Amino acid sequence: MKAVLADAYGGPEVLQIIEDVPAPRVGPNGVQVQIHATSVNPVDWKLRKGLLAPIWKLRFPVIWGCDCSGVVTEVGSAVTLFKPGDEVYGFKHGKVAQTYRGSYCEYAAFPENTLAKKPRNLTHEQAAAVPLAAVTAWQALSNLGKLKPASRVLIHAGAGGVGSFAIQIAKGFGAMVAATASTGNQNLLRELGADLAIDYTRERIEDKISGYDIALDGVGKSVWRSSFKALRFGGRLVTLTAPIPSKPTNRLHFFGSAVFGIASGKLRGLMAGKRLLITSVKPRGGDLEKITGLIEAGRIRPVIDKVFPLEQIADAHRLSEAGHVRGKIVIKIG
Repeated sequence: MKAVLADAYGGPEVLQIIEDVPAPRVGPNGVQVQIHATSVNPVDWKLRKGLLAPIWKLRFPVIWGCDCSGVVTEVGSAVTLFKPGDEVYGFKHGKVAQTYRGSYCEYAAFPENTLAKKPRNLTHEQAAAVPLAAVTAWQALSNLGKLKPASRVLIHAGAGGVGSFAIQIAKGFGAMVAATASTGNQNLLRELGADLAIDYTRERIEDKISGYDIALDGVGKSVWRSSFKALRFGGRLVTLTAPIPSKPTNRLHFFGSAVFGIASGKLRGLMAGKRLLITSVKPRGGDLEKITGLIEAGRIRPVIDKVFPLEQIADAHRLSEAGHVRGKIVIKIG
């Protein structure tokens, strides 16, 4: 099969198209998928650069990539949910033992419980933009945020991959949603359903809202102060920004006051009676099935910035790493 292999950590240039990589076999609970499309998530280029190397010790070569949309070609003996010919989508963490086998390839093996039937009203390119970002938003809001009907929710980076799904999911729950984005993305926030669009380049969040139940942070510590000011007593700030260093290092970084500096007096005062939580997404086909229902009902749609062919995977990584992507970057696998 054709696949994108990397022989070492580094820049986008380490992503090499190889034509004769052996296709994966499946175990009893595995599903082999012929991938029609995948996507680029920030975790992909953070892995490529070696920013997670202290946590994941890998043996090269590796295939990066998490998301997939495609057609089932083979199933393991214990698989009951899928059969060859089914159109499916999903995502996985590609680490198996000391190897990494992701979705930048023509065929990949996925655990049965990480997949769901592809929404009937989406193309493979559209479906590939959904799994990791949408499930991240779902788990962050519903599991950690304790999202309920009539919750008041602040979503940072609402025009991004996770943020664009978070707005729609929160509205699907019946929440009141305020979302932040730059000037050029204010209309997109409203199109996605945000009740209040906040231009973070011109407006202070704490001047626009207060008494909110949940804040979802996809930006980083720079928005914590304003988020805590906007939250009510008992409110929750859920952050997606794990303590990943900005450059490769042999030193492990742990979540806590030593890393984030939350022990500073002013921030500690703002946190009184409020919770700071970090989310770590888990591939769950059951969560994706719920999202599929919302997609087929017309209540959620993916936002796609650009579609690249597999041969331009390095350019796709450069665009993602530059930041300010509007929705998702999709990779079409021919």
